[in-house]
Amino acid sequence: METLDTRGLSALRAIAESGSVAAAATTLGWSQPTVNHHLRNLEKALGSTLIEKSPRGSQPTVVGGLVVSRAVEILGLCDRLGAEVALWREDQAVPVRIGAVPTVGARVIPKLHNQLQKRARWQTPDEMATVLPAPADMTAAALDVTMDEHAKLVARLESGDLDLALLVSTDIDKTWIPSTLKAKHLYSEQLFLCVPKSVGPVSFDAHGMPDLTALVSQTWAFSIDPGDAIDEVVRSFCVAAGFEPRVGMRMDDYAAIIRMIAAGLAVAVIPDSSVPEDPTVEVIPMPMDACRRDVLLVSRARSGESTAKVTRHDPIIAAHHAAVAEVVADVGTVTAQWR
Repeated sequence: METLDTRGLSALRAIAESGSVAAAATTLGWSQPTVNHHLRNLEKALGSTLIEKSPRGSQPTVVGGLVVSRAVEILGLCDRLGAEVALWREDQAVPVRIGAVPTVGARVIPKLHNQLQKRARWQTPDEMATVLPAPADMTAAALDVTMDEHAKLVARLESGDLDLALLVSTDIDKTWIPSTLKAKHLYSEQLFLCVPKSVGPVSFDAHGMPDLTALVSQTWAFSIDPGDAIDEVVRSFCVAAGFEPRVGMRMDDYAAIIRMIAAGLAVAVIPDSSVPEDPTVEVIPMPMDACRRDVLLVSRARSGESTAKVTRHDPIIAAHHAAVAEVVADVGTVTAQWR
């Protein structure tokens, strides 16, 4: 197969996103003949028709749809490469891309940033063997932070767009983690059932579990993310109690959820880090042995063979791995207080 030209990938992506060659040309700042030229070269290199035209515009073929998804990844990595080289050139810093679900990111990232500022700049293995302080012009790790939904962060980790992610799980066996990823447990949070005071007292069973049947008629606040870990736990407990929770609102802002609870519009299960101090909200602890929220540091799994190749042949990637290791160490430091 011929070597691919990223201009063909850019043309294909732009056509798929805009729906026509004309709109793609405007987006890219190219002429229409130029867009068509690079598209034809890409189709020739791959030996497949990637775009089909109709009176309604231009759409990817089945094969074209596959190529578009890969084009997004490839062009994203090209953009990342440009940004990383610029950062290295200007600040002598190695970027580490870390994602986080918002509730964890808001708690951990500020402390992580402060901890990174305290550490000596990372050094190569030879330099670490000395006792001399790191020179002022040594490179350092720089955080590039993304806050997003769990499923999107997992996908970005798998594609290589993120180095690390702070994720949460209520699955003790962590069966949701793909084989391409590895997870390190950082700490666990207790979960609390939060209800309006007007609901009245909620009784407990012998194991300390709140009687959820008292909430059959209540509206539940769930996450926007359809696979949210806490939502799945709530649903399983409600079903075990004999009813399906009635979800009346979806949001990921716990402060907003608490205001809804205080107004008598919802009930919700909330992690310890976001429990409200509101006299109109009843905060009921859930037993840790029945449910909890685990906070995990997730990264891509690397084979021994790939690690050996990096060590032998690629000092730039080795430097990036050293920066990631620095961030991992500091994540452990700043989260130790919550273990």
